[in-house]
Amino acid sequence: MKIYQQAGHNTNWNIESLSSDHAGDGIIFSPVHYKKNKIESVATSIKESSLFDPQFYVPDSQKLKLQTYDFFPEVITDGFSTIDFESLAHQAAERCLKFQVDNNFEKIIIPARFHPELVTDYIAKQKVFSVEPFINEIARAGIEKEIFITLPLTISMVTDSEYRTQILNWITSYPNIHGVYLLNQIGESSKQITDYNNLLPHINFVRELQDAGLNVIIGYCNTESILLSAIDPYGVTVGAYENTRNFSIDKFLDNDSNMRGPAPRIYLPKLLNWMRYDTAIEIKDDFPEVWERIYTSTPYMESILTTGRPHFTKPELYKHHFKIMSEDLADLAGKTLTERRSSVQDRITSASQLYSDIKSAGVIFFDKNCDGEHLPVWNRVMRHIQS
Repeated sequence: MKIYQQAGHNTNWNIESLSSDHAGDGIIFSPVHYKKNKIESVATSIKESSLFDPQFYVPDSQKLKLQTYDFFPEVITDGFSTIDFESLAHQAAERCLKFQVDNNFEKIIIPARFHPELVTDYIAKQKVFSVEPFINEIARAGIEKEIFITLPLTISMVTDSEYRTQILNWITSYPNIHGVYLLNQIGESSKQITDYNNLLPHINFVRELQDAGLNVIIGYCNTESILLSAIDPYGVTVGAYENTRNFSIDKFLDNDSNMRGPAPRIYLPKLLNWMRYDTAIEIKDDFPEVWERIYTSTPYMESILTTGRPHFTKPELYKHHFKIMSEDLADLAGKTLTERRSSVQDRITSASQLYSDIKSAGVIFFDKNCDGEHLPVWNRVMRHIQS
């Protein structure tokens, strides 16, 4: 099981974490957050184990960093229109493929457009927009790297069995495609997936892709990457800010500078969750015996705890997460599938008990995003996986 860091704002944190802490196997680079010349300057040794996501999701996006890529739809048509782009799609594919090959990324990623609705011609649109032009250009150029198709979906697409089957049949119709880079917009308001009827279909679709002989990289994972390890995907992701742990197209549309910053949170692996810094400090100060049971130390978190309440942009918060999560996922990846599932179940059981102890102690700063309500859903999913 591969472990990729899902890059976003402050991609340098991912690069530093991969280089210094060996956190993960590689990085999935994000052009909406990182200019073309920045990616070109990244060490070849890092790119060789990393991926480039072309991010054609919103082809008329005005984001400035995307404008530095001469193959992005808005750039290549000098103002995106579907009709104009169709005539230039092969040119965009040629340029995008050249960029990925020249930078020696581990695999080739074919981009796709995001559609928020259950459009009846989803497959036809993706074929014309990018998939067929890319496949044709790959054959023409004689590119021999493994090929992954980006598959951006919504939860309504995944829960519609007929729609899902059509997509599965389409993806498996390409004999030279090795795998899928899967992005599922779950659309829940909570930071964790807490609806069983969303999480189970998501997992079942991954298994259907696997059963069809495809490798699946699951993008934009939150802590459910631990749970997902129980179905042995080809790759999972570890992200920093919330928009790298929950797929949506907001970052392609909104002005990030106008967004209100979230409260700082600490990743606590023994709880399988992120906790508000204020809540963590309440437990640390008022219930030290509980804190000792839930806290996992890294140099990054020790630094945070000795310098006072951090801003949510403090890199140590995320480097702590990269290090801990990557180590936990690597440990799971090294087990047999039976051992891995047993270990995941043990972690869920332990986290649930710790949450019970915290609540019994009388902690007051809980909010719905750090109260562990995802764990009963994980338990039910694990029963389904192991049945």
